[in-house]
Amino acid sequence: MGNFKNMMSSISLVGDAKHFQEGRNKFDALKQNLESKSEKAKLEAMKTLIAHMTLGRDVSQLFPHVVKNVVVDSMEVKKLVYMFVVHYAAQNQNLALLAISSFQKDMSSPNPLVRAKALQAMATMRVGAVAHLIIIHLKNAVKDSSAYVRRTAAQVLPVVLKLDAKFRPDLIFMLTTLLNDESVVVLSGALYSFQQICPSNWDVIHPNFRKICHLLADMDEWGQTVALEILLRYARNQFASPL
Repeated sequence: MGNFKNMMSSISLVGDAKHFQEGRNKFDALKQNLESKSEKAKLEAMKTLIAHMTLGRDVSQLFPHVVKNVVVDSMEVKKLVYMFVVHYAAQNQNLALLAISSFQKDMSSPNPLVRAKALQAMATMRVGAVAHLIIIHLKNAVKDSSAYVRRTAAQVLPVVLKLDAKFRPDLIFMLTTLLNDESVVVLSGALYSFQQICPSNWDVIHPNFRKICHLLADMDEWGQTVALEILLRYARNQFASPL
C-alpha cells in the first residue's frame, strides 16, 4: 500500500475530497464513467478508484470494467489503469491475465512512453505464467529506438529473474546488449541490473570498462553510486595489487 501512496503524489487529488467519498450508488456511478466514451469521465473514475485503494478499500470488483480502458488514448487514464491492474494482479492472477493482451498491444504503440509503461506494468504484475511473454517483448525493448524504453527494459530484467530464474541466461544476454548502449541513462539502468542478476560475471563488464569510466561523470548520482561500486569490485578482482 505504501507504493500506492507514493504514486499518488503524481496524481492531482489534493483538495478534491470527492474521490474519497463512499456511497451506496458509488460503484454504479464508477461503472458508468468507466464505460463512458468520455476520457474525462474515465479519468475521474480512475482517480476515485486509486483514492479508495490508498485507503485500503477493496474495489477489485470493478477490475473487468477497468481493464477495458487499457486501450484508451489518454496517457493519464492509461497510467492509472496500469496502476490498478498491477495492484490487484498479485491477489488474483486470473484477473491479471485479462490485461495481458492489452499490454502486448501497447508494446507495439508508436508512443515510446506507452511501450515503456506497458512493459513495466506487465513485469510488475509478478505473474509467473507470463514470464515467457515478457522475455519476448524484452528482446525487442532492449533494441528499441527510444532510450526511455531501453532504460525501462534494463530496470525490468531483475523483476523477471525473480519471476522465473530459468530465464537467467536470456537476461544476461540482453544485459550484455544494454551494457553496450551509448545512452548514459540506459547504461545506468543496465549497471543496476548487473548487480542484481550476475554481480560477479566480469565477462560482461570487460568490453565496457573504459566506457563506464568515461561516462561516469555524465551519470546522475544514483548511476554514479552503482557504477563506482561495480568499478571498485572490478578493480579488486581484475587488477594486481601494486604492493
